[in-house]
Amino acid sequence: MQTFPTSAQVIYDTLAADATFLGYLGSYDFKTGQGPITALSIVSPGEDMPSLRNVAGVECIIQDTGEIRAQNYLTDSAYMVTTWSLFLIVWEPAKGDNLQVATEHVMSRFAGSQSVQTVATTDGLGSLVQTKVMIKSNMPIL
Repeated sequence: MQTFPTSAQVIYDTLAADATFLGYLGSYDFKTGQGPITALSIVSPGEDMPSLRNVAGVECIIQDTGEIRAQNYLTDSAYMVTTWSLFLIVWEPAKGDNLQVATEHVMSRFAGSQSVQTVATTDGLGSLVQTKVMIKSNMPIL
């Protein structure tokens, strides 16, 4: 049976079950003493992670809301396609090549996905670079 990325949770569950992808990710350490925990999360855009002490390696954040476009038909109701945003963020000690491998792996799991390098951050802000992967809800999970 073919499955589709119809929600952020479906994307999260797909990646959380992928041992190869999890091996590319870094970790979270929380101020509560929890950690290290794999750096994979779902958040609302603009939401802060709760009480993070440290992020190391490649972090994966899936936004819980997507961009919606109507596919209009002449004879039927419009079909809604959601484009989900997934961000891969590089923190020390990871480098750009770690990001490249993680990005390629995500894109190999979600047909028709695209990525764009969004930001190289300035010195002192922590993260080095991030990539945005766009995943369409009407394309199958591979």
